[in-house]
Amino acid sequence: MPGYADYKKLYAEEYMTLFEEGYDVEKYIIDDENDENFCPNPKNQDKYPEGDDFWKRPYENLVKIMDTPLRVGYPYVEPNDFDEIMAQAGKAPSLEPLTDEEYKNRIYGAFYGRCAAVILGKPLEMGLSKKFIREYLESVDAYPLNDFVPAKSEKLNFTLREDCIYSAKGHVEFAQSDDDIHYTLLGLSLVENKGLDFTKSDIGNHWCDNFSYHWCWCASRVAYHHVVGGTLPLDKIPYTINPWRECIDGQIRTDIWGYIFPSQIEKACKYAHKDTSFSLTKNGIYGGMFVAGALAGALSKKPTVDTIIDAGLASIPQKSRLYEAISLVRAWYKETPNWDIVADKILDKYGYLPGEATINNMAMVALGIIAGELDYTKSITIATMCGIDTDCNAGTVGSIVGAAVGIDNIEKRWYEPLNDKIKTALANFGECSISNICERIIRQKNRFEAK
Repeated sequence: MPGYADYKKLYAEEYMTLFEEGYDVEKYIIDDENDENFCPNPKNQDKYPEGDDFWKRPYENLVKIMDTPLRVGYPYVEPNDFDEIMAQAGKAPSLEPLTDEEYKNRIYGAFYGRCAAVILGKPLEMGLSKKFIREYLESVDAYPLNDFVPAKSEKLNFTLREDCIYSAKGHVEFAQSDDDIHYTLLGLSLVENKGLDFTKSDIGNHWCDNFSYHWCWCASRVAYHHVVGGTLPLDKIPYTINPWRECIDGQIRTDIWGYIFPSQIEKACKYAHKDTSFSLTKNGIYGGMFVAGALAGALSKKPTVDTIIDAGLASIPQKSRLYEAISLVRAWYKETPNWDIVADKILDKYGYLPGEATINNMAMVALGIIAGELDYTKSITIATMCGIDTDCNAGTVGSIVGAAVGIDNIEKRWYEPLNDKIKTALANFGECSISNICERIIRQKNRFEAK
């Protein structure tokens, strides 16, 4: 099997990705398996045999479409090059830097806020619909959500993820191992060891040195597979056997760049781009850049919701699908200031996308920030109740809002149960202290500020 999935699954997901990117995939459909360019419609996959021996050839034919022009009338312009992205990005807000004391309070808010929010969303990360999440929470007298999630509903005879019991209400004693926390730690240790001159090879080797293949998903798992194989040029990794190249991985791994470059949108985005382009393209990269830019905006004096969203939009191309999605969320909420209604609009428009995609999840992140109005509890609970990738989205919202308000404005009931402890699956971290990580982040900010 070529990495994350078999060729049959890869084929269906690649077809969707190519279509979303603007390629005229329907033009190249050939249902005759005797044709050397055999490239069937995914809707007809079940009439063909199973197995990689059969599906490898049509998959290889399908990806050749990446060498063809985009379809006529495709309205989006989505570069991968950093300078081109920034040239096409939205207008940056004016930001005033924080004092050292203010920055420390905000970083504690950002990282504690990320950890607590990841734990909040973690038990519900089961592919549950927004509708079922509400039914579940109502069945345990927890709707609207205002606390960690109970592990079981007796009324529904339904138990949430048993491997997440330590993230369920009444059982939280530390931050469980989770990729949404791992990536922040990995980014921190990468910059500690390699500085800002890290290469794509450094990223791949750093991953292999620190965590196992089974602790990464989507495009990251594909990239890990290629690094271990060692036969692929690094600049080809995002495009090779990787229909998840626009997935959520970028969104969840770029906090560190916003953290160490507060109020410096373009600099935060530069390193977020450098990080995410190792395994992602287009909106996968933009998701990471939006988060880094939004965090740079949040880590400034007197940030507002508009400051944060504008800083994120100043990090991505105005003619991209992600820019459009976030702008729509903003407009929908202005028209109807009800998060529940706007979440349904997001699902109506983007519900066909996979649960690990960037655009649908980042739309929910934007909604959590906008509707939460910089109230930490309100923001992270809305992000969780919206569904899709609950721990990723809550964690990102918790990080950004926590950065905006600081640790002093986060209720202690969210972070005190963590006992200042993260249990990781990372070789060079193991069990570590949240406050120690905050101090290490501060040291890196000071290190590069001095240059």
